[in-house]
Amino acid sequence: MLMREPTIEGPTSPKGRPAYDRECREVLRPHLEALIELATKAGWDCTTAAYMLMYLAATAPKQAATA
Repeated sequence: MLMREPTIEGPTSPKGRPAYDRECREVLRPHLEALIELATKAGWDCTTAAYMLMYLAATAPKQAATA
């Protein structure tokens, strides 16, 4: 299945400020919700899909460092 590349807006607040983290969370939220929706439509349990996304997010920095 071909999917278009997601569009994510860049930050408007400086790194290290509370607003920076909040902005990042809000621009990523719809993409996360869309992934969970796609997974549940494909037959995966919503809780399992959310848990696996948390797992992947937790291991992503480690994998990026070794790449």
